[in-house]
Amino acid sequence: MSQAKETLNVNILGRSYTLLCATDEKASLLAAVTLVDQKMSSINQQMGMSSHDKIAVFAALQIAHELLQHNMHNSASIEASQRIEHLNQAIDTVMSASQNSLL
Repeated sequence: MSQAKETLNVNILGRSYTLLCATDEKASLLAAVTLVDQKMSSINQQMGMSSHDKIAVFAALQIAHELLQHNMHNSASIEASQRIEHLNQAIDTVMSASQNSLL
C-alpha cells in the first residue's frame, strides 16, 4: 500500500520551494526547512554573501559538522556506558567470588 504524499510550499532565504513528502514526515521536514532557513539567514547576515549557492554550501557544511559532532558525542557516550557495564560485571564477579569464599 502506498503512503499518502503531501505537497508543501516553503520559503528558504526568501525563495519559494515546492516539496513532496509523506504525510507522517511533514513535521520533521518543516523542522528541517526551518533549520536550513535559519542557518542560511545567519550565514547571509554574518558573511554578507549574495550567492544562494555559496550560502547553501556553507549551511550544509555547518549542519553536517554539527551532525558529526553529535554522532561522535553519542558514540563516546555509548562506549562509556559499555565500559561501565563491563566494570559492573567485573565487580559483581569479584564480589560473588569473595562472598563464596567467606561461606
